[in-house]
Amino acid sequence: MFRLLLLSMSIVVAVGIGRAQSTPQGSTYGDAPSSGESVTLAKAVDTKTFNAPCRITATVSEVCQKKGCWMILKDKDLSVRVTFKDYGFFVPKDLAGRRVLVEGVLSQTVLSEADARHYAEDGGASKEEIAKIKGDQRELGFEATGVKVLK
Repeated sequence: MFRLLLLSMSIVVAVGIGRAQSTPQGSTYGDAPSSGESVTLAKAVDTKTFNAPCRITATVSEVCQKKGCWMILKDKDLSVRVTFKDYGFFVPKDLAGRRVLVEGVLSQTVLSEADARHYAEDGGASKEEIAKIKGDQRELGFEATGVKVLK
């Protein structure tokens, strides 16, 4: 009975610690995004808001698991790789599933095969998945000056 009680208490403490370590709503990384209107990733792409400052809201689907030095945002069937200006800040590695506001510049980029493989490795892809990457890869890119966790 004592062991069962001890096990139950350990589980409660572990769950509490896990929640305490999650990133709070309103946390900012880099420069705090300016106030003003933001658009969805889909709208930014539809209106071709490329190579100019903008504010985008989207859901984080993946974060670099080595350092938090990039993240992937999803909106409907679109995704964008977000890097951080001058490698000046990182985000928590547990942001997947959270909604964020990013401020910076959206662009269309071409990744070399080597860079695409590097990102896949940092994202935790298997060796088989990495081996399937062949040639240059086209993708949307976003260089963020700031990130704010919305929910």
